[in-house]
Amino acid sequence: MLRIGLLIDSLIGGGAERVVLNLFSIFSRLGHDPHIILIKNKIDIPIEEVPSSKIHILSKDGVLSHNKFLNKLMLSQKLKQVIKKIESDGLSFHFYISNAEDMDRITKIAKLPNVYIRYRNCMSEYIKNKIGNKGYIKTLIRKYRFLRKFRKIYNNRHIITVSQALADDILKNVGIKPKSIKTIYNPFNFEKIRKLGNEKEDLPSEPYIIYAAKFENRKRHDLLIDAYYKANIPHKLVLIGGCYTESDRLTFKKLLNQIHRLKLQHKVILPGFQKNPYPWIKNASLFVMSSDSEGLPTVLIESLILGTPVVSTDCPTGPREILTGQLSKFLSPPGDSEALAKNIKSALDSYPEINEDILKKFDENYVAKQYIEHCLKK
Repeated sequence: MLRIGLLIDSLIGGGAERVVLNLFSIFSRLGHDPHIILIKNKIDIPIEEVPSSKIHILSKDGVLSHNKFLNKLMLSQKLKQVIKKIESDGLSFHFYISNAEDMDRITKIAKLPNVYIRYRNCMSEYIKNKIGNKGYIKTLIRKYRFLRKFRKIYNNRHIITVSQALADDILKNVGIKPKSIKTIYNPFNFEKIRKLGNEKEDLPSEPYIIYAAKFENRKRHDLLIDAYYKANIPHKLVLIGGCYTESDRLTFKKLLNQIHRLKLQHKVILPGFQKNPYPWIKNASLFVMSSDSEGLPTVLIESLILGTPVVSTDCPTGPREILTGQLSKFLSPPGDSEALAKNIKSALDSYPEINEDILKKFDENYVAKQYIEHCLKK
């Protein structure tokens, strides 16, 4: 039996959080002893399958001190205390999987051994967005600072990327020099997802297309709304998701203004965050993703597992490794609402059969085996 630590900031309703629960479930079923450790006590998704003794929380809201460095230091000490308490039964952790940037930093400060960082976002896109358009000198300075910051956190560490494109980005575009790097796709329990997809929900009675994502800038709901308007289809547009930061709330307010400006109030449905989004996705005519950047977009894979056709921006990174073969024609350039609108209409008109072969690499048993083999290497 292996004791495995799954480390993440919180369990809000995002793809990374669902992956942590998936990893917990499959490691448990294989007879191992996984534990979930959270920085803050924020849990939005159902965790009935996780015993309370297997969830450990470092703080109420992630703030133990208002000094940033001191706060990270205090959280790292709390992390070590929690681990020591868990290990007091005589069984040490064999390895940890860190699933969030704050945890990546804290584990480094704590000098935690055998940490494997599951990196899921595009570093170069993140830096590009943070730099903005500040003028040549300021841009160079800010880029240097971000590169130095990322290299300080991730150099000489074990990194597991959720797509091959992410690994290429980390090595070539950001210049990280990891201790090891490997691509392992996210795990999915096909049977469970399909079972949840069959549950009864109060769904729209009319045909609809759907996007499920929190309302943050890079998800580009504004692009999707624009493409939906241009496609001029009879289907409703359902946008599932929640707001978790002030930036999210500002983005959502702008989207409401856009919906009113385009006179789409009667066609766009905003049901908020859904604990079980799968019936919504399964019964949709089409799932559309409009992001500017991703790691490995969980919802695209889940939609295909549920048999729902998918259209997506060909953003860095991930979609191109999911929509392969005949499905690749339903990728459109990021930021191009005209191309996205065209793909929406084309997919609704005719979509290839979703072949089970393209999903095999995401099967949870195959993925768990890869994690265990890789993380036990010395």
